[in-house]
Amino acid sequence: MYPESINTASNYYKNGKIYYNVQKDDELWAIATANGTSTAKLAKLNRLEPTAVIKAGRKLIIAIQE
Repeated sequence: MYPESINTASNYYKNGKIYYNVQKDDELWAIATANGTSTAKLAKLNRLEPTAVIKAGRKLIIAIQE
């Protein structure tokens, strides 16, 4: 999976957070890159290891709006 394959148009805002629904074959680094953030930051927001394998259907926090 490559960052340009990530559909960031499907991101949504709820309760001060921006979310992304993981699709089949998505990888954390590709989601982070497509959303203009780092893998480390995305992993920390979601309490994951930066090398974690993520399953389709999981909701990831992309950012927290303050």
